[in-house]
Formats: sequence, C-alpha cells, structure tokens
Amino acid sequence: MPSRLSHNSYGKHRVRVSKIRRPRQGAPNTERHEFVEAAVDVELEGDFDAAFTNGDNRSVVATDTCKNTVYALAKDDPLETIESFGLTVARHFIGRYEHVSRCRVRLTEHVWERLADSPHAFVARDSVEPTAEVVLTRGAEPVVTSGVEKLMIAKTTESGFVDFHRDDFRTLPDTEDRILATEMTAEWRLASADADFATVRKTVVDTMLARFVDHYSRSVQETLHLMAAAALDAAPAVAEITLTMPNKHHLLAKLVPEGTANDNEVFVVTDEPFGYISATLARE
Repeated sequence: MPSRLSHNSYGKHRVRVSKIRRPRQGAPNTERHEFVEAAVDVELEGDFDAAFTNGDNRSVVATDTCKNTVYALAKDDPLETIESFGLTVARHFIGRYEHVSRCRVRLTEHVWERLADSPHAFVARDSVEPTAEVVLTRGAEPVVTSGVEKLMIAKTTESGFVDFHRDDFRTLPDTEDRILATEMTAEWRLASADADFATVRKTVVDTMLARFVDHYSRSVQETLHLMAAAALDAAPAVAEITLTMPNKHHLLAKLVPEGTANDNEVFVVTDEPFGYISATLARE
C-alpha cells in the first residue's frame, strides 16, 4: 500500500534542569540565592525525512545534543521565567541549524518558595498533603497518628557529605557544598487522642522547617535527626515521630563545549535512583 511521510518531529523530553542564581560576591553561605527548577521538552521539525525513510542520519541533531544544549544554555541564561528560557532555547536551534524549520519548546516549572526568609533554603508548599490515621481497638484508647507527605524542601548550600566509608565500590567524591533536596514524609503519634491536633501539626511542621534552615548539614541523616528531635522538644503531645527523607539528587551538569566551568550553578535533576533515609525518634 503506497504511503508518504506527512509529518515528523523528534527531540528530547523531560530535560530536568535546576539552577542556582547567585551573585558571586562572597562565600556561598553568605549569598542570597534564587533557586529555579524546570523540565524542558525540545522538539525539532525540518529536513529530516531521509532519517525516517532511508536511515540517513546526517542531518539529525541527536536528542542527546538537544539535552546537552539545554544545560549549556542554562549556564548563561538568567532563567528569570520559563518563557524567556524557552525563547533562548528555541532561538538557539533555529539560529544554529539551517535545516531546522520549527523548534517547539515546552517547559514546566517546579516552583520553589523561600523558606523562612532564608538566603538559601526553599520549600514547595503546593505539593504538601496532610495525613492522619486513627486506630481504635475495642477496650483500648484510640491511637491517633498525624503527618505530612510530599513536603519538598531544599538547601542550595550549607550542606555537604564527606569522610564516608571508602571501598572499591565507592565512586562518589567528598563535597562540602552541595544541594540538599528531599520530599519529606513525617508521621507523629500523639500521646493522647485529646490533643489539639491542629496546633500540634502547625508546631511540628514549623519547628522542623526552622531546624532544616538553621544549621550546616553534614548528611541527610544528621539533618533528619535534628529536625525530629526539635519536633519532639517543641510538641509535648507527640509520643514519637518518624521521618523519611529521600535524597532527591541535583547532580552537577557536565557542560559543553568541553571544559566549560560549572561552579555549582547548573544541575541535572534526577528522581531515580535516590537515597532513602528514615528514622524514628521516641520519648524515653
């Protein structure tokens, strides 16, 4: 049956990029950062028919090149809005490749808000889901557990990870300045079903967020313990608390052309695999 190629396009989707906008006027922990994260889809149309019909790849700008381009452009673009960055990306492909007739760039932003007026800590409040569980056994008092899920928090500096176990399987280098980002789940069991649940919830969450901001983190494990301990101290109605803080990695992007410096500025955002850290603190 005769057929013709009536349309084609290709590109790279879900190029997840984050950037720290920093003034470079002092040490990282003294600067006021802006933190931007977006997922970028790039699709190209143009003189690519031969790649589909004849396996001729000479005109194909590889999808990996599309990915690399997004990270390279993020280095010099301020990323003030996703629209302005989309224009930067689209204009690059149209301007650089004469055989590209159309470039479509779609972007979605993960919105980070400043946390407690910290210069370099952020929270994504829109994703937070409060939770509760009540278990009532005949003849016993009810057990009430409150919590939150999907509490996204991040520090763009004041976090490191050094001097961890060395063996033949270790490839991760020591670092004293990194992004710490997590999607935290917290559950706290109340000592009594007569507690003021709303007040306890606000106290626990506010205290944990304040503790997240106020220290240099030597590991997610240490920060988790400090946050949980602070919540127990601030909320006497809580009998025990469990925190789970998966380490959502922002990996330093390797920029092109080869040798382009990336001084903790542009990052590759990854979901999997991720570090999983969890602990429970209970009153003695």
